[in-house]
Amino acid sequence: MLRFFIIVTLLLVSLEASSEKEGLTYLNNIREHTGLIKLKSNKNLQNAAASHAKYLIQNQKNGHYEKKGKYSYTGNTPSQRVTKAGYPSTYVMENLSINTEGYAKSIDNLFSAIYHRFVFLNLDKDEIGIGAYSSKKERKINRAYVYDMGSSGIAELCNKTFSMTHGVYYMKNICKQSTKMVPKSLFEERKDEVRRKNRDIILYPFAGQTDIWPAFYNESPDPLPGYNVSGFPISVQFNPVNTKNVKLKSFRLYDAEGKEIKKTKILQHSNDHNHLFTKFEFALMPLKRLEFDTTYTAVFEAVSDGNEVKKRWSFSTMKPEEKIYRVSENKTKLTVQAGSKALLYMVPDSGKDILHSYRSRGGIKASFLDQNTLKVTFPKRSSSGRVSLDFGKKKVFFDVQ
Repeated sequence: MLRFFIIVTLLLVSLEASSEKEGLTYLNNIREHTGLIKLKSNKNLQNAAASHAKYLIQNQKNGHYEKKGKYSYTGNTPSQRVTKAGYPSTYVMENLSINTEGYAKSIDNLFSAIYHRFVFLNLDKDEIGIGAYSSKKERKINRAYVYDMGSSGIAELCNKTFSMTHGVYYMKNICKQSTKMVPKSLFEERKDEVRRKNRDIILYPFAGQTDIWPAFYNESPDPLPGYNVSGFPISVQFNPVNTKNVKLKSFRLYDAEGKEIKKTKILQHSNDHNHLFTKFEFALMPLKRLEFDTTYTAVFEAVSDGNEVKKRWSFSTMKPEEKIYRVSENKTKLTVQAGSKALLYMVPDSGKDILHSYRSRGGIKASFLDQNTLKVTFPKRSSSGRVSLDFGKKKVFFDVQ
């Protein structure tokens, strides 16, 4: 029985806008750096993705399902939508995000969510359709991006006719015509043809990667119940075309001074309560946010088909252009320059400590970059004691000079 991932995430604000072509280039650049092949653009998948993005905006919905009778309905599931758009196969995966401005930020946010990441880093898909839709009206959901991924080799199988042969195992429900029978050996062969073009072990963030956002927020289904905010996940995948069994020995993370980040959770097939990890996928989930402008080193050790495997690599979190004010007390006073800009990082007290809103006073302007970080512009005139941001439990007062 085939399956596709049904995973949804609520994503926040973004800083840039881009085109579909630039989005594919951006995604392929990440895949190439990890050792995966580029995805080719497919028009039918693109049409399906665009139609679902339109459905989400017009009906103010977030998710992979559509309801018959609603505006712009084209199919209940991703499989139904791609086949209606002309794609021959139902063997597809879908990613989506809402309320981001630009493909780059949309893709970055999806990579911060571990289940979504594994969709983008799939080893047997080789084509994709990307679609977006937005509303100029002030609405709760004003922009949607949808990514539908498929396998060209399996799509080709669905365009052929096979004679039933005794002793051959056949599969159905993988093509537009659900009763169409495809030899299982050919189905597996087409998947392996794509897998062989990819690296044996996929690391993310990839070695030397920079500008990683330090936090991970909610994903549905939730890989970390009880945590609304945690650190950016680090993952390792083994290519099943060359690997049969993997046994994890250790997975550790170290900061720039070589100190181990102790508060982590290791996710793998045996303990993923959502049952979405395969036996070839592993993730280290930092239980606290990582820091800005910091280089981290991951060390992964396992036994793969009797052979020792050790991977050690480093990556760096984002270094904002603006000065960062790190706020951890309930009442904080800061001295700032008139007219300047800065990032206000409200250090979470726990894994559930996220900001929902704020009140500003004294002409200060602020916007959320994530649910613990704001970009702030201070008034152009000096002022003392009357400029503040109130987050409820925490308050920040600014002496503008």
